[in-house]
Amino acid sequence: MNHRFSSCHLWFARVPEQSPPRPQSPPETHPSPRSYHFPNAGHVFDSGPGFLGWFHNDEDSDRRSSHPYYPFLSKGEWEIAGFFMRSGVSMKLIDEFLSLGLIAGLGLSFHCARTLRGKVELLPSGPPWKSTVVSLPGYATKDPLVLYYWDPMNCIEFIMKNPLFSGKIQYQPRQDFDSYGNRTYGDWITSDGAWDYQSRLPSHATLLGVTLSSDKTRLSAMTGDRVAHPLLITLANIDSSVRSSTSSHAFSLLALFPVPKFVGVKKNIEGVLENRLAHSCLDFITHPLKIASQHGVWVSDYAGNIRYCFTPLVAYISILTSLKTLASQFDPSQVHIYTSNAKALFRLNGVNLPFWRDWYLPDGTLPNLHQIFPIEILHHLHKSFWDHDAKWVIRAVGDLELDLRFSLIQSRNGYRHFSSGISSLKQVTGREHRDIQRYLLTLIPTDTDERFVLCIRALLDLRYLSQLQQVTQRDLHAISDALQLFHTYKQVIIDLGLRVGKGGPMDHFQIPKLELLQSIASCIQWSGTLPQWSADTTERLHIVFIKIPRENTNGRDYPPQICRNLDRQEKCRYFDLATRLEEAISAGPGTANGVDDPDSVFNPVDDDSDWKTDFPDIAEAFDPPRTVTDLFAFAADTQSQHNLPPFPRTFATPTTVFHMNNRAHLSRSTLEQVSIAYDIPDLLQATHDFFSHFFHDQNTRTIAGRHGTAWDIAIPFKEVRVWHSVRVQTYSQLSPGVAPPQKLFAIPPGEDWPNGRCDTAIFSQDATAGALQPPPGLNRFFVGQIRTIFHPLWDLQTKLPLYLAYVERFDIIPQTDLPRGQRLAPDLIWGMYVLRRACRSDGSPMGAVVPLYHLRQPVQLVPKFGEKADPTLTSQTSFDASRDFYLNHYFDKEDYFYFRDSLVI
Repeated sequence: MNHRFSSCHLWFARVPEQSPPRPQSPPETHPSPRSYHFPNAGHVFDSGPGFLGWFHNDEDSDRRSSHPYYPFLSKGEWEIAGFFMRSGVSMKLIDEFLSLGLIAGLGLSFHCARTLRGKVELLPSGPPWKSTVVSLPGYATKDPLVLYYWDPMNCIEFIMKNPLFSGKIQYQPRQDFDSYGNRTYGDWITSDGAWDYQSRLPSHATLLGVTLSSDKTRLSAMTGDRVAHPLLITLANIDSSVRSSTSSHAFSLLALFPVPKFVGVKKNIEGVLENRLAHSCLDFITHPLKIASQHGVWVSDYAGNIRYCFTPLVAYISILTSLKTLASQFDPSQVHIYTSNAKALFRLNGVNLPFWRDWYLPDGTLPNLHQIFPIEILHHLHKSFWDHDAKWVIRAVGDLELDLRFSLIQSRNGYRHFSSGISSLKQVTGREHRDIQRYLLTLIPTDTDERFVLCIRALLDLRYLSQLQQVTQRDLHAISDALQLFHTYKQVIIDLGLRVGKGGPMDHFQIPKLELLQSIASCIQWSGTLPQWSADTTERLHIVFIKIPRENTNGRDYPPQICRNLDRQEKCRYFDLATRLEEAISAGPGTANGVDDPDSVFNPVDDDSDWKTDFPDIAEAFDPPRTVTDLFAFAADTQSQHNLPPFPRTFATPTTVFHMNNRAHLSRSTLEQVSIAYDIPDLLQATHDFFSHFFHDQNTRTIAGRHGTAWDIAIPFKEVRVWHSVRVQTYSQLSPGVAPPQKLFAIPPGEDWPNGRCDTAIFSQDATAGALQPPPGLNRFFVGQIRTIFHPLWDLQTKLPLYLAYVERFDIIPQTDLPRGQRLAPDLIWGMYVLRRACRSDGSPMGAVVPLYHLRQPVQLVPKFGEKADPTLTSQTSFDASRDFYLNHYFDKEDYFYFRDSLVI
């Protein structure tokens, strides 16, 4: 059966966009994107103590009026103390350091670690830690179960008191529209869920979206069974870019659950009892949040603005389905019977009283529970890929054959290379899941059933599209189309015997994580884009909140020691911030010490101003920006210098910036020498052709036809400098700003790389402007392999291109199943362009010299290995031994969306 004409299901098919419901009736088209805020939301009713007001509302505030760094003698002494508390140095080493003669002569008020910690305990404190003994009636435990927790409302207010979140917490739900009037989704505050919850609140009230995360984390290294069970809390109102940063402190450790060891309980019941205990603890801890969700509570922020706030639960990872039905049929106290039926009938974990069962909204209703549990990328998408997609491909291709194919891929700088394959990988993390996704589709043999290839490709498209930071209506349609494509052909996975469980082949797709994919589009609409709900962040926070503090304990009874350690860290961090702010305010023009309202610095009335612009050094010290090296800015600075070097090492076009090493790998060589060293026989002739063409047309350059005969044109240089690499940076396709720089090699043949190590990129034929991204068919673009990069040592002052490259071209293989005029398109099954190395009539590669600034985007080409890969090849030789290649846009998410429009048929 030929499936090549089923392109109506392809994810990149154009789908008519539907206009979503809107809060108002804007014009049909907009000259620019627009946002509509929920009216009368997030109103400020009054003012009260803000961050600095909290800092001064301390029993020692009178002493600090005359001694700002009390209980420390001076700013210098505090800096030493703060360094020790931040560094994680053990008490023993602190004692040894303080006993040194030179340090003892400083006259510090603390002479040992114990005294230092005692002084830190006197600093202004946030919400106090509490503890209570809990139990599960009817079940004995080896040790008493102690729950350590914060009051959740105090915790939320403490998060809002952080002045570093100025401008980063949104209190008004909004609906965003692109320039065509179509709805777009981003942070939670832009979602339908935020808008719907706000509509249920009283007028002028503020919606605070509570987000909880809870999971066990192992404390023992290699041996032992030490486990901690933390509960984290944050607000969905905080910008997702801030929440995803572990250094921003947007999450707080709300509680440490006890990890019980039950006595006289069967092993298959222990997990159920642990889950019930965790929900019982959650029920107890979140009670104040439930009250505030129904009736509201007054909360002030860092500037002292007081709002009337409601706290519904908007995100928690769990499942609640048919609990009432289950409880009506079976007695929850009969744990074994109840759990067996919960798993058999509804695939539940046996918890009969989930903590969210009475988390009501102000109108007395419960939210639709499936909307509280957003799709979590790390487990629901990436781990699901490894558990299912990757395993299907391993069985379809064969583990030895697939491992060989992985080992033959030419490595790229900065990316994982699986030199031993993937079939034997153990303890595979989310990072490996992503790295395997880059290559998997390109390594499926060409004789594989096309329906199976479509299934794998559809799920890959689904995963890449689901990771967008901003999602449009077009993206939602593409996600739905990809999912439909998988369902259309998924039966082939069973027919080929690839769906295998522990007991052997399976004839169904009852896979919970696969079923969750059905709700991706609706989840994005209700909760915002998916990356903000990834467990990547919370799993990293387990290191910050649990594992690092645990290293500073005595190894016994660690929960209270972890809590005290975190409490000291909080005190130090906010004391440092407050004292720096006060010092800056006092030193400011026209500002006197002892201002009546210290929080006025935060400008609570003027929403357009931000204290961080007045004190940028303080803001950056506590909230360092997560920025990628911006070579565009560096190039602009270089151009603005008065003493601009004649040959700048960093230069930019409107789309791409290039950075060369300060020192060339070959400082002076003739073209003949370079031609021999790099095995480019026609380099000299190609250079003559370039200048012959350049003097007639400086803006366009193609690699086509045979070499000219313009040897009478004098080349205005005799020698060149040669570089083995260049760093290239483009603007990001996923978010505002730049993408990370990538290093491209053009290394000559040698012992390690017999044919040289030469990376590939896409080039534009138009140097002046050209399209920002390649159109369908890559019209006026071409893919090339960079064989060498050189800079002529000009004989005279010139405005000719400073950096040139010898590039070998690849051509698109036409798709003969398509109508004429549309055949320069991606393969209808693999969804990628298939390229062939362009050759001259004598069989030699077709190359030419082009200005380096024609390069637009690094790309990866993967050899098309056919039905069987050649085992005599290596990753250093496979590329040059191959004729046909896939243009692998799955290699990087930036590549995926860079080529997205060019893939439309």
